[in-house]
Amino acid sequence: MFVAFVIRLVGYAVLLGVTSRVMQGLWTGYGLDAVRRLQHFHDLALTGLLVAPVVLALVGFGRLQAIAVFCGFFLAGAALTAPFVCARVAGV
Repeated sequence: MFVAFVIRLVGYAVLLGVTSRVMQGLWTGYGLDAVRRLQHFHDLALTGLLVAPVVLALVGFGRLQAIAVFCGFFLAGAALTAPFVCARVAGV
């Protein structure tokens, strides 16, 4: 049980960790780090990506495993597309 938890935790941490690094690169690449109104959104998104692996690993067993995997990939997709959406809205 503990080994499965650690494997899930490492898997989600790698998925969302790589995603957060790519998101930060896109965020800086589009110049969104200079937009003050979006800074709070960026900070919340990074905090969510740091906390999510623990939550997903805790609930991701049994019947909830498929939902946890879906939520992990959903968060990764949302984080990867957020800089594009924010750049469009901010007009950068």
